[in-house]
Amino acid sequence: MTNDVTKNKSIGQYIFGKQQIHKQGKTLGEGTFGKVKLATHILTGEKVAIKILEKSKIVDASDVERVTREIQILKQVRHPNLVQLYEIIETPKQLFLVMEYVNGGELFEYIVQNQRIKDVEAIRFYSQILSGIEYLHKLHVVHRDLKPENLILDSRGKLKIIDFGLSNFYKTDDLLKTACGSPCYAAPEMIAGKRYQGLQVDIWSSGIILFAMLAGYLPFEDPNTNQLYKKIIAGDLKFPKFITNEAKELIKNILNTDPQKRYTIQEIRKHSWFNFIKDNQKIPTGLVIGFHKIPIDPEIIKQLVNFGISIEYAEKCIETNRHNHVTTTYYLLLKRYLIAGNKSIADISSELFEPQRNSIRQTTQTDRKSSKPQNPLPLIQIKNRRNHTQQADDSPIDTKPRLNNSVNTQHTILQPSPTILNQSIDIPRKIHLDLQKNTLLDGSLLQPQNDVKVLKLKTPANRNYILSEYYGRFPRKSRNQDRQSSRQSSVDQEETYYKTFYKGTSVPKK
Repeated sequence: MTNDVTKNKSIGQYIFGKQQIHKQGKTLGEGTFGKVKLATHILTGEKVAIKILEKSKIVDASDVERVTREIQILKQVRHPNLVQLYEIIETPKQLFLVMEYVNGGELFEYIVQNQRIKDVEAIRFYSQILSGIEYLHKLHVVHRDLKPENLILDSRGKLKIIDFGLSNFYKTDDLLKTACGSPCYAAPEMIAGKRYQGLQVDIWSSGIILFAMLAGYLPFEDPNTNQLYKKIIAGDLKFPKFITNEAKELIKNILNTDPQKRYTIQEIRKHSWFNFIKDNQKIPTGLVIGFHKIPIDPEIIKQLVNFGISIEYAEKCIETNRHNHVTTTYYLLLKRYLIAGNKSIADISSELFEPQRNSIRQTTQTDRKSSKPQNPLPLIQIKNRRNHTQQADDSPIDTKPRLNNSVNTQHTILQPSPTILNQSIDIPRKIHLDLQKNTLLDGSLLQPQNDVKVLKLKTPANRNYILSEYYGRFPRKSRNQDRQSSRQSSVDQEETYYKTFYKGTSVPKK
């Protein structure tokens, strides 16, 4: 943690200092760019999770692009099954992302505690996962790291998808080629080095999660990376006896190794197992920022007057999807209001909620002024480093295992290629992060430049994103440790750690 935050114990409208209640000084996680701490919003007394990024550590072009892309995705999403970004605060040395605090624990832990989940509850959870996936791909966003550890339960028992560190934007009918994510949940076409459709690989991952919920363990597991790949590509499923025939049939169709024959979201929802419960509950659609009008609860707006906030200004901030202390106060008050059992027209998870399209009108000078970026991240000088490569792919992410329950997959899974991956980059210009724009990233920045034929299925070794940063399950590795581990190219030269649902401790590979 930085000296600035430790010394001041607060930033903006938030307190980090140790209080007598709630342990507000608690560190929730730690990653490459900083820590995530539990904090209290001063005006409302509600808890939030603040992700603190150290600008001095965002030095490479890939780091800048990755942070920018993750923030842009978080600013675009507004759905009951996705974590919400409240506010962005900037200082000369740090960047603070104020996030929704979800305290119900991971789905992974829930499965471990219950050994397995009954069909009725599994259907409810899986419906929420599909709803979140469908919404993301409506925005042309692929997650690529769906797993029980990245699904968090809130106080009302609803799932929320977190960790967009490996996510990316894509265009309609575009095929991606970056092999990333957690190996046990990766689609076979991704492992085989083929180009893939984002929606199809996310549906595959959801099928693995569904199997884990019903069986209590993963369908494809092996401490040996190469053997694990073979099992996934073969797609040979072995079900426990207690899983119903309807569930088996559905999972087989979701985990079809042929992506063209794999079930779509519509086909999954029509399946008999999925409709085992006669639940007429409406599937939440969420809001498409810029297309739908953001609903405003007049009763919550009136409460803002007590904090000295103008109603007119507050409405303007909410309508334009600003992320500042005004909108944060509004959403925290709304969250508390809903948790108390009240109903609101601004509750996007309500069955009665119907998104309304924005009315088309002439943009005024006031609108243009309010849409201009405020407090952009200062210029960050990129350091030139030897043997540091920006992968020429749809997502230039160096992907090594982030979690100790994921099999270490630094090993080449295809034949070697003459393509040189360790080319140094020389970018003398400065990179500027515009954090206030709601538009998507320039697609030209994400276009591949070379074909990378040597594919490595891995996740960032020193890029511990939202999960580890929020909940502090895994210790941070130093950069020297990451560089040393990245030089090892053989499975036998390093220890692979492997965690199952039934075994809480990591077991070194023999």
